[in-house]
Amino acid sequence: LLLKPDIVIADEPTTALDVLVQAQIVNVLKRLKKENGMTIILITHDLGIISEIADKIAVMYAGQIVEIGKASEIYENPKHPYTQALISAIPKLHDSNKQIEFIKGNPPDLTRPPPGCRFYERCPHAMGICKEDPPEIATETGFTRCWLYAKS
Repeated sequence: LLLKPDIVIADEPTTALDVLVQAQIVNVLKRLKKENGMTIILITHDLGIISEIADKIAVMYAGQIVEIGKASEIYENPKHPYTQALISAIPKLHDSNKQIEFIKGNPPDLTRPPPGCRFYERCPHAMGICKEDPPEIATETGFTRCWLYAKS
């Protein structure tokens, strides 16, 4: 960081850290972004961290990007069924009676990835065409790769 790079790649910067140290790391990343105009590519599974830092999000499932968009669009109106399931799995603090949702099934074997959409076997909206590679469908601020949004 001494040389003030334009881009910093942070791969799981808060994994296995306690909450206070996580908050410090997030604050440092936010400060670097704001004060230095730095682009930060944040690789993480922690949706809470992403919501605090990211302007734009790329959602990956089984090694493929399934959706890209502004953070606000991804959180408020996710398109891809995997993104929808991921957002639904976030515990709601204001509704303690609501059960935490989980994604049914198991991820595919990536040593022999399935054809088409890799979320097919777990997707509640799966159709036969999903076994073919899905097209990129434009969204308001990015794209999704899902046959649900393809014009017939």
